[in-house]
Amino acid sequence: MNKLKEGFKQCKYTMFHPVNGFDRVKWNNEGSLPVCCIILAAFFLVNVFDEVLTGFIFNTTNPDKISVPSIFLITMGGFAICYVANWAVSSLMFTEGKSRHIFIMLTYTLVPYTVFELIYIIATNFVNNEMNAFLEAIRFIGLLWSFLILLLGEYYVHQLTFLQVVLNLFLTAAGIVVILFLLLLGYSLVQQIYVFLVTIYNEIAFRL
Repeated sequence: MNKLKEGFKQCKYTMFHPVNGFDRVKWNNEGSLPVCCIILAAFFLVNVFDEVLTGFIFNTTNPDKISVPSIFLITMGGFAICYVANWAVSSLMFTEGKSRHIFIMLTYTLVPYTVFELIYIIATNFVNNEMNAFLEAIRFIGLLWSFLILLLGEYYVHQLTFLQVVLNLFLTAAGIVVILFLLLLGYSLVQQIYVFLVTIYNEIAFRL
């Protein structure tokens, strides 16, 4: 429990003091992996809440089409792809960020978005449509805060210059596209093999 408490305390400190916070992650090996897993779980749950608990005035999702497994695949799979892409690009750029540091940095990046999205979801159940601009401002603050955490995390964890941070993020985005393309290609190949095997089985069964 003490380690979890310290992990949450360090995470909270990094949200408001990212420079010193990521320095501690980098050089003092601070940051708790269990806390990061809890952050990921909270990120997933908030995305589920966004689909089912957002006020009906602001919720355009068809309740019959909500799929929790799909949300899990998009959120956790998306995070995993981002992590792999950033780790691969950082390795090619010979940065100083270790895999553990990258994981902690990326999970910390989710915290502001998750918190402000939860505030948005709660608020939508108590305000009318005239407050839409205010609600969107809440979302924007969360996204902007997360983006700043990501920039500073990249800068201090990988020990890069500003231009190298921009290049790293650009190559990470390109890496994400490549990974998605390969996954789509692999899925298509597996599907074709499955159809081929089923066709052969049906032909054999028909002839017998």
